[in-house]
Amino acid sequence: PGPPGWRPELSILAIRWGGLNSIIAPAQWGHTGSSVSDLFVNSFLDLAVVPTLGNNYEVWTVYIEDQSDLVKLADTAHLVFGPSHPLRRARHTCAMYFLYPTAFEENCIPTMETGEDNGAGMVDQKSFFRLMRAVERAGIPTRFPHASGLYEQLASKRWTYAMSLAPHLRVPPTVALPRMLVEQDCSAAAAKGIAALQDVKVKQAKLRGETAVVANITKGVAKLGFSWEALDVKFWEGQDGFKDALWQLVHAITINEEYTGQPHDIDSLIIQEYCPHDLELRAYVVEGHVEAVIYTKFCRIKNNNEFGDFEELFSGVEAAAKWMDGDLKALEDGDRQCREITNHWLVWLEAQTSEMPRAIRFDYFVGRAATGKAFVWTLEICELGFSMLGEPNLPNKVFEAMLRGCLDKPPLERSDASATAGYPNAPAPPGKKGSTKGSTKGPTKGGQDGTPKGSKGATGKCGGKGSSSKGGSTGPPPPALKFTVPNGNGHQKRCTGTYSIVDGMRPGGVPVWKMANVKGDRFLYCGTDNLWYIGDIEEFNKRFDCCEGYVRHPCAMQGEWPHIGQGPWERFCMKTDKWVKDASIVV
Repeated sequence: PGPPGWRPELSILAIRWGGLNSIIAPAQWGHTGSSVSDLFVNSFLDLAVVPTLGNNYEVWTVYIEDQSDLVKLADTAHLVFGPSHPLRRARHTCAMYFLYPTAFEENCIPTMETGEDNGAGMVDQKSFFRLMRAVERAGIPTRFPHASGLYEQLASKRWTYAMSLAPHLRVPPTVALPRMLVEQDCSAAAAKGIAALQDVKVKQAKLRGETAVVANITKGVAKLGFSWEALDVKFWEGQDGFKDALWQLVHAITINEEYTGQPHDIDSLIIQEYCPHDLELRAYVVEGHVEAVIYTKFCRIKNNNEFGDFEELFSGVEAAAKWMDGDLKALEDGDRQCREITNHWLVWLEAQTSEMPRAIRFDYFVGRAATGKAFVWTLEICELGFSMLGEPNLPNKVFEAMLRGCLDKPPLERSDASATAGYPNAPAPPGKKGSTKGSTKGPTKGGQDGTPKGSKGATGKCGGKGSSSKGGSTGPPPPALKFTVPNGNGHQKRCTGTYSIVDGMRPGGVPVWKMANVKGDRFLYCGTDNLWYIGDIEEFNKRFDCCEGYVRHPCAMQGEWPHIGQGPWERFCMKTDKWVKDASIVV
């Protein structure tokens, strides 16, 4: 407690799991855990709140064990958390909800079999949103995950059929199938669902200006809202398969080779046409900035018609090679389309609450339409609290954005150039500076007009002898380069390794080398200022049309390959806010 009259900068009302079964966060979520875990809450405090506010904050925690706790708290929220509650004295007050709303009954077998912790953190969705709305009416805004109305739209997945006829959002043909129809006659319900899907597909084509569309839908998926961990999704083929999927989602399924009922209160099922695809592209957006892209795929449809064998890759080059027959151009085209659709969705999200979400994730299906061309469908909008899949730089960015939301601070600024490119300029992780400070300051040395020697005019791309297909005075580019970066912070030291040239990737006519590690998250490239840089997935997402990285060397200005240049390499020093020469960096 502080001295008399002390007003903390921030008071957080944290609604958390307090049941007997402890939450076990799947390793796949990364080192900060799942959004209902103690690890996630502590990571938010340790990585964002404490470094910014020190001890000038407080957390008021309410532990929820079951539905009755939610109902009691909702009925008394205006009294308990009214103006006289001590948390209201803070300069900024907010509520954060670290729970999973589900439509299944408490302690039922499907819930208990979710994850490895017997469904810890899952609570009745109707009581949950009743509590959220009651606290918001009391004057305490929700800052995690989202305001109650938007969060309910996302968790229920109702947005899928609501926005299916907006052609620019690229939602697959989707309809809601009322449960009452399934309960009345499952076969008739299946026929109505397919007919409605086909009508939506035809209308989508007309809205896109397509002339001829085959509306015969034979494959699809049936889903339940308020579901987690990619569960309660059934693939179906043909009307009989569709009928079986409906029956399983509404009445009974097999879990661990045992038959069990489906005790949930979902009033409509979500029906979509199945979209064949090559991979899923997951775009992580923080304050309107796409900060990371991860490529994933469920590689198998299991015998129970669920999707399994999940794989992930952090490199687009590897993803194209593994899942798109090496057609990197098609993946790039799909990525471009995903960027455009993401910008449309961000406007839609802002329209729901008059605020831009502090963070959100968009999942897209990407497939090849032709050589070098792709088609894209919106698969999922994942609320703040999404799985970061172990991406190392995301947690700090997400948590810092969450804190800015709690403090009612505006989002970080972005440059006009990056905004027009579709992806805003991402703030760099520790030890890495963006293009305004991480590049050469002042006019670039070179010709009298300020254009670097060996560059291609105003584009700033490294050309001349160094990027000639014949190699010029320095010969052909080396197929592999080995780097040793013994000093600096952890991000900079991780640049140590062997880099291999990437076939077919030559931004501005200059080759790119990629580190041969598991994630493939380090790239050696020539920046727009004609310096060699080692960057990561952020620079890849910008198509290397940038000048930033962990370490750099100016020898590209002289048309020399990275291993030939004279003089030491440089790394960025956070203490001095300058690039410093480091003779220990060896190529």
